[in-house]
Amino acid sequence: MRDILLEILKIFDDHGYSAYAVGGYVRDYLLNIESNDIDITTNAKPKEIKDLFKSEKVEIGDYGETTLYYKKVRFEITTFRVENNYGDNRHPKEIQYVNDLKTDLLRRDFKINTICIDKDGNIVDLLNGEKDLKDKIISPVRDADTEFKEDALRILRAIRFSVNLKLELNDEIKESIINNKD
Repeated sequence: MRDILLEILKIFDDHGYSAYAVGGYVRDYLLNIESNDIDITTNAKPKEIKDLFKSEKVEIGDYGETTLYYKKVRFEITTFRVENNYGDNRHPKEIQYVNDLKTDLLRRDFKINTICIDKDGNIVDLLNGEKDLKDKIISPVRDADTEFKEDALRILRAIRFSVNLKLELNDEIKESIINNKD
């Protein structure tokens, strides 16, 4: 799996794009947990991704996400972006593509989900997610109230990660869950 992932990241790089594995796969890799939850973030836009992988099955979704089926493995790919105006406590009404990895990582939910792997297999950790893994804690990327008001599903994700990964929720998240449970 890892070899196929690195192959895809190198394809992006060979065509002038930045691309990183991010999120669950990287987190689980660092925790020595087998995972098929492979997300990639890149500065390539959905149409460019589709053009890059012409001979593969590529689907473009409603929120700018691209699903790539490559060598019988499913990859979820998103373009570096910021999300604005969450109208239904779940989905952004507006997506703006950016060309910066850190800006993209700042839109994510928890620091443990911002750790990346680059095309050479190196860990890229711009927001100290590895420290949270080592400390066995889950902390938000931004203010927890903002995170949960934007996307209420993040409350359940925090609890699921805490239980499944045996990580403690930090005090800010615990308080915010109580404050935003409705």
